[in-house]
Amino acid sequence: LSNSSHVTRESMKQRMSIATLSLHGLTGDDSDDDSSVASEVTPSDAFTKTMGVSRHNSTLLMNVASSSIKNTNVVDPYNVPFESQYEPSEMRCLALVAHNHMKPAMKEFVMSHKEVLKKFRLTGTNTTITLLKSIFGDDPEVCYGPSFQSGPLGGDAELCALACLEDLGGCFFFMDPLSAHPHQADIDCLVRLLNVHNILTCINPCTAHAMSFVLKEALEDGRMDQIPSFFYTLKSPGVAVYKAEQKQALEAAKKS
Repeated sequence: LSNSSHVTRESMKQRMSIATLSLHGLTGDDSDDDSSVASEVTPSDAFTKTMGVSRHNSTLLMNVASSSIKNTNVVDPYNVPFESQYEPSEMRCLALVAHNHMKPAMKEFVMSHKEVLKKFRLTGTNTTITLLKSIFGDDPEVCYGPSFQSGPLGGDAELCALACLEDLGGCFFFMDPLSAHPHQADIDCLVRLLNVHNILTCINPCTAHAMSFVLKEALEDGRMDQIPSFFYTLKSPGVAVYKAEQKQALEAAKKS
């Protein structure tokens, strides 16, 4: 029975994030340290604490990442300093949003990709902005956009307004798929408007992790064509069809 329980525990640990393990009381002496000190981060936490990858497989992934860096003295291959061809003020905001159970994952994600993220005007809910400031401290290079209420108090709706006002270029939204939310209507509205305005959107840590490399390349090489929603007002292809139908409906109403 003891061996069976151990196997069950290990199999669960390979499939669950550190935040979720803590919620279920499965973290122990053999689990990763979820330190609240922002300056102390292990590069492989990008996988273990945001994507639920086992420590062994996370180490293998980090070895692949490290081998791709020419400078062998680099400790963290995901936070290599670089120069952006664009100032934060030249681009629209990048919103970082996370549901409560996903906030620890958002923290680790930001720490793992802070060199890229700090090249943007960062916006989000008050809680997220507070989290960002605890990570970046007094770094003068970090530029913040507006901060909003928490989601249930209207934060998602405020982000919708920012999108409609054409000052939102991207949104990393770590959505919790296993919990009910009192403001589900607002969440649906935000996701819908992100699609209507064709804004770069990542709704889970793995997608955000992958997108971070696109962002870095675009900023470093001056390729606004790779991230156009940060510079231009875009629309879903469905908008043109919708407008044509609305025009027809209006003409029909005039004739009736």
